[in-house]
Amino acid sequence: MTLASGDPDSTEPTFRTGRRPSAICTIPTMKVTPTPTAAYLSGVVHSRRMGRTFSIGDMDPDTFSRIKNYDETVGRLDHYYGVVKRQLIANQSFMTGQFPESSAERVVSDVRTSLYCAFSIWCLHQAYKRIDDDRGKTFELGQSVVKCMRGILRSWMKQADKVERFKANQTTHNALHSKFHLVTGDEVLTCEQYNHLQIDVVSLYLLFLVQMTASGLQIVFTIDEVNLVQNLVYYVERAYRTPDFGMWQRGSKYNNGSSELHASSIGLAKSALEAVNGCNLFGDHGSSQSVVYVDIDAHNRNRTIFETLLPRESSSTSSDMALMMAISFPAFGTHDQLLYSKTKSKIVQKLRGRHGFKRFARDGFGTVLEDSSERFYKDSTVQKFERIESEWPLFYMYMIIDGVFRSDKKQVDEYKQLLRPLIHYDRRTDPTLPQYYFVPSEHLSGERAEPGSQPRFASAVGGPGDLFLWGQAMLVVTELLLEELVHINEIDLIRRYLPSYNRPRRTTRYSAFQGTASDLVVQVVLVAESRRLQAMLATYGIQSQTPKEVEPVQIWSQKQLVQVYRNLGVNWKLGLEGRPPRPIGALGTSKVYRISGQTVLCYPLIFDSTDFYLNHDMALLIDDIKSEIQFVGRYWRLSGRPTCCLIMKETHMRDTNFRKMVDLLAMLKTGSCEGVKVRVGRLQNLMSSSCTEHLDFMDAAEDWGVEPEPFRELANKTVGYQSLTDIPTATIYNETEPLTIQELQHKSDHELQHIWRGISTLRGRSYILKLLLDRHGPDYQLEGVTVHQRLVQLNSEAGTLRCWSVLRFCSSLLGRVVDSISPYLTAILVSGKQFAIGVIGQPEVVIDKPLTPAEIESLFFGSVRPLDVIQAVLQQELVLCSGRLILTRPDLFAGILTIRIGWFLQAMELYSRIEGREQPIAEMAPSEVRALLYNVLSLDSNSCNISITPRQQRQIDGCLGRSPRNLHSSVWFILGRTAGGLTIGQRHLPQSPTITDMTVGELRFAILVNDMLAQCPQPELRQIVVQLIALIATILERNPELSFRGCIELSQMVDEAHRLYLKDGGEGGTTSELDGFFQLPPSATAGYLARTVVHHLLTRPMTALDDIDATAALESAAASPQLTVETILSYPPPSLPSSDSPEPPELPATQSSSSWPGGILTEFLGTVLSEDGTT
Repeated sequence: MTLASGDPDSTEPTFRTGRRPSAICTIPTMKVTPTPTAAYLSGVVHSRRMGRTFSIGDMDPDTFSRIKNYDETVGRLDHYYGVVKRQLIANQSFMTGQFPESSAERVVSDVRTSLYCAFSIWCLHQAYKRIDDDRGKTFELGQSVVKCMRGILRSWMKQADKVERFKANQTTHNALHSKFHLVTGDEVLTCEQYNHLQIDVVSLYLLFLVQMTASGLQIVFTIDEVNLVQNLVYYVERAYRTPDFGMWQRGSKYNNGSSELHASSIGLAKSALEAVNGCNLFGDHGSSQSVVYVDIDAHNRNRTIFETLLPRESSSTSSDMALMMAISFPAFGTHDQLLYSKTKSKIVQKLRGRHGFKRFARDGFGTVLEDSSERFYKDSTVQKFERIESEWPLFYMYMIIDGVFRSDKKQVDEYKQLLRPLIHYDRRTDPTLPQYYFVPSEHLSGERAEPGSQPRFASAVGGPGDLFLWGQAMLVVTELLLEELVHINEIDLIRRYLPSYNRPRRTTRYSAFQGTASDLVVQVVLVAESRRLQAMLATYGIQSQTPKEVEPVQIWSQKQLVQVYRNLGVNWKLGLEGRPPRPIGALGTSKVYRISGQTVLCYPLIFDSTDFYLNHDMALLIDDIKSEIQFVGRYWRLSGRPTCCLIMKETHMRDTNFRKMVDLLAMLKTGSCEGVKVRVGRLQNLMSSSCTEHLDFMDAAEDWGVEPEPFRELANKTVGYQSLTDIPTATIYNETEPLTIQELQHKSDHELQHIWRGISTLRGRSYILKLLLDRHGPDYQLEGVTVHQRLVQLNSEAGTLRCWSVLRFCSSLLGRVVDSISPYLTAILVSGKQFAIGVIGQPEVVIDKPLTPAEIESLFFGSVRPLDVIQAVLQQELVLCSGRLILTRPDLFAGILTIRIGWFLQAMELYSRIEGREQPIAEMAPSEVRALLYNVLSLDSNSCNISITPRQQRQIDGCLGRSPRNLHSSVWFILGRTAGGLTIGQRHLPQSPTITDMTVGELRFAILVNDMLAQCPQPELRQIVVQLIALIATILERNPELSFRGCIELSQMVDEAHRLYLKDGGEGGTTSELDGFFQLPPSATAGYLARTVVHHLLTRPMTALDDIDATAALESAAASPQLTVETILSYPPPSLPSSDSPEPPELPATQSSSSWPGGILTEFLGTVLSEDGTT
């Protein structure tokens, strides 16, 4: 390796061949002390074979280069060893091993800073492992890392009670702390003093723990600590539904004490779960008792929610630098190139500055305007931080590391050049990095006017006297990578930076995330409940097995597997009770399990005999089987093939839809299920290619708790059925109940009991039970049997007869909740939507954060059941259906921000009547309800199959709350030109602080607009108001000199447009009845609404950029109706404010028509309306 002449202004050498990338910092020239290896260069070497001495010139050039590189490497490693000792290890607590946030801090340690400092020291430890004679430095550095990681684990072990409580209730007060006392490791700040709930910190610990354990460091010593780590896995598994305070400890960007779902937290949790799955915490010397297990379904939910949120960070934050750490180093949370590129480019576009990256837009931390004495901000505070946010050079290093991992030399060089001038040096010439750069007070106005134009000053934290340890740690990691002193594979031993299918294959007894094969085959095993059913299926060429034929393999329900998993992580000394009783999902039941010498295959949750009534619907079960197979085929990420067990019961045979089940089984036999490759076969033949999980922790379990009951074969004494025509099918039950609950509620208990003896209808009996339940409770005796027992019996009878209204009624009275509703509820929320529970005409409960199952149960049965018994369970059905649809067909919910379940039911009732169906929704089968919801949401694409009037269209769209995609940007634009804001009914949307405190693309602003529109008493009126907003925005857009001075009363404008319609001879009674107006096509209503807007601009007080020109224009317009349009539209239109959503395409002009009401807005509407009348 020879030196070449470099830049004359640079002090760094440039290498011609095999050169090492230049470092960021200028490293002082060091004299290399001769070592045994360096003796080759400093002296002469005696050759025994040749019997002579020779000089350097006699050496092989490659050997010379290798030896010289070795000495240079040792010298540079020793330099960084000195830096690490002086800057990091010098600030490490001698008792806990943890690190403070800055070197001036002497009391409080910070877990996140400690983890990055430990990682930095570990990277140098990995680099020294290349050196043959490291003089004990490798061991010393490794022990510093172990001390830090064990110190954090010890502090969390003291809070084991919080871990146990958090598994059941994910609240702030149950969160593990992220700051401790630096010396004792005890709690130092309460949850009231600091936002400790930071899921990403625990996830980062698990991620680094796996990396460091893989390198040979022994961090976990005892089984007690293994149990704690297993419970930390349970802690982060629910990240996808746990609002936390994020990486910056602020929750919402408004810093008002509220928490949010953060994509960065979920992404780190997803990565940690992948990394720790199957990891032996004792390393190569560990037994099966020290292995960590991960719920693959919990991992998949985190992955799905994380990728759904991207490129957003949260509902209040559009882009955040924390996302870079989730999609790249250290988490590498996604390998979807499109998502990665979209998120990264958005971060660079919105947050990059000349002195680093902003953490997020309107971040007040470190600015001169922030009041550091106040923990939380007041309303409208964040607006004053816009465009003057502090810039953090730390994040340049993350971009450099990202470039190194992706072999992007251009990116590395770009950010290296940006970072170099920001680095300072202390008296020892050690590099120091300021925490952030801020805009001084005298330059605030200039920076707001032209971002990036003003000078910035370095923060006090980060100087030689008060080191910013996170930044110093990452600086060392960056330098080691740039100088090739450590390879990316040496600091990412588990290859997180590679897609799972490119990582080295792990040959262990435990399942591992290895990616999905391009030709993945889902294996299907059919298990018949009886030989009679098996024989009948065989007549149709469908091969199945009975439980006896699959022996010694046992068939379990997922509930029994849940009981087994409850033994995982149990530690009574720490008060840890193992895995929470969460259901095992479709992916978890697709594995074959080895448990204490037994081989077990579980059938999915959809075959469980649950208390909820959905399992009585065969058509729904058929759809669920298809969805289950598609889901497994799409999201399987483990080594080995998934194996799905389908249970066929004799009760299925008697269902009227069993023929469809046979058709489904025949389709599976062909090897395909709606695009997914399927292989149906005998279980014994599929075992070798299945994914097998060894639950070795059960070997040491003294008590299983409840002895598992495998799926048993029914013994039939009769001969098997020959065909479907021989099977007695369930009768279709219909009844008419002359009595109503209103008539019965005035009866006494004695009278109700007398009616009970003579009544035969299910509905009438359910009414009596409901009244007795309300009066006396579930233990009241009715002819020797409690009311609760009577309800259970009636529920079972109604299920057998498929009497859906009575079945729903009884299920609601019994307080039954649909299984696994929480993940679907979360799917709705992370799709950027809310949902509202309630009955029309009554106050609704709006849900904007994930809820626990207990909270969901309280919500439906506390808020809905007192008003409508059946809707308490019917609305659960709709949440379940909506959650599934939004994951597979998000386009169906375009333009819908709040899913108002009560109004969704109203839209479905309207659509059902339009189709000519008289059957109430409560009497429909769940599969029919699901199909009806799908038809309503896809009405636009199915409009050719059904005749629908303009009013009906408005009613359905209004019930769904559907709006055009540019509605919110239009409202934002109007607010900018309307000092008094907008009003509908009693709801007022003011100009300030709305447009000063929010941004146009922010979810909170969209929710405010949606809440205002929800004040419309009729769904048709809501859609008319939406059309009016679009017209006002268009007129103001084309006339920048006009604006409204007062408040725009939207409801009043609609009333005025209706009066114009009546004046023109329109149909209708009083002016308050808008039925005839609602029947008009969009083009006609637009005409009247436009005339009303123009009238307000002509007659109401207004402001203008140029009052004289505007007044003249309006006077001229008033003199000529045709001139009104030409004048108003004669100005070049500005652009509406941009948001995160794409702008709508330019609308085509319609042909002019003299038939529009008033005859004066022809040309105007031709420029505003599309052919179907929409704006």
